[in-house]
Amino acid sequence: MSEEIIEHGEKERLIRGFGAMVLARTLDNKIMTAQRQGRVGFFTPTSGQEAAQIGLSMHLRKEDIIYQYYRDMPMMLHMGVPVDIIINQIYGNSSDIAKGRQMPSHLLARNYNFMSVPSPVATNLPLAVGTAYANRYLKKQGIVVASFGDGSSSTPDFHAAMNLAAVYNLPVIFFCENNGLAISLPTEKQTKVEIWKKAEAYGMPGILVNGSDMIDTYEKTREMVEYVREGKGPVLIEARCPRMGPHSTSDDPTKYLTDIVKEGSDRDPLVITQKRLIEMGIITEQVATKMREDSQNFITSRFDELEKVPPPSPETLFDDVYDEHTWIIDEERGDIIGRN
Repeated sequence: MSEEIIEHGEKERLIRGFGAMVLARTLDNKIMTAQRQGRVGFFTPTSGQEAAQIGLSMHLRKEDIIYQYYRDMPMMLHMGVPVDIIINQIYGNSSDIAKGRQMPSHLLARNYNFMSVPSPVATNLPLAVGTAYANRYLKKQGIVVASFGDGSSSTPDFHAAMNLAAVYNLPVIFFCENNGLAISLPTEKQTKVEIWKKAEAYGMPGILVNGSDMIDTYEKTREMVEYVREGKGPVLIEARCPRMGPHSTSDDPTKYLTDIVKEGSDRDPLVITQKRLIEMGIITEQVATKMREDSQNFITSRFDELEKVPPPSPETLFDDVYDEHTWIIDEERGDIIGRN
C-alpha cells in the first residue's frame, strides 16, 4: 500500500501531514511548559495521538464537520485552524473567539467546522449524529466526524449515538482514539470487548488501526471514509495510540503507570512516522530536522506574542445572554462598569 501512495502522487499530502504532527507536538510541549511556569492554568496534552488524528484527517474536506474531544489539537492544526486561535483560547484572552468562557483544551473553531468541546465525555457524539441528520434533511454536503477516547465507549451517549446513526443510516465517522486509559483506568477494566468490535452490534463496519503510524492510519481509513461519503451509513474506527503524558496538568501518571512512552523513543508516533517516511524516500533526516526547528521558532514567537494580549473586559460577561439586551442586563452591566 505504501508504494501505491507514492504512485498516486500523494507525497506532498504525507509531507504536510507529518509537518502538522511536528507542529502539534511542538505546541503541545510549549503549552505544557507554560502551564508548569504558571503562565497557563490548565491543559490536556495531546502527545502520542498526532499520527492517529492526522492519518484520518488527510481524508477530510472543508465541508466536513468535526465534533472533536479535548485532545484533537493536531487534527485542528492539520485542517487549517490557525495557531493563534488555539493559543488565544488556551490563554482565554480578549482575542479568544470563546471570549475566555471555556476551559483551556475545550477548543472550537467554528469557521473551520470544529465544534466546541463539551466537558462531559461522549456528549459530543449525539450532537454529531443530530448534525448529520440535519445535514441530510437540508441536503448539505459533507460528513460528520465524532472523536472520543476509549472511556467514552462505556457511556450511554455512545450507545445512543451509535444506534441512532445506524438506524437512520447517517454519514457519521465514530473515531475512537484509544490511548489505553480513561484518566487512570485501563481500557480492559472498563470494557470487556474491543471497542472496534462494538460496531457489529449496531450493524455498521468497524476497523482497528495502528494509531502510532500516520501512514497506516491513512491507508486503512481510506475505505471507511469513502463508505460514509457514498451514503452507505456510519462506521466505527478505533485507533490505538499511546498517551505519552498525564491525563491533564492536574494529574500525575507515575501514580498508575510504570511504562510511559517517552518522547523520541522508538514507540513515539513521530519517530515511527518519520522513520517510515524516510524509508519510503519521501523525506530525509535533514528535512525532518528543519521541520522541527521551524516549528519551534514559529510556536515560540506566536506564544510569546499572544501572551501580551489582555484578558476580556468584565462587561463582556453580559454579551450573548439574549439576542437583545434587557433592562436587567443593562443595569447589571452598568454596575460592573461602575465598580471598575
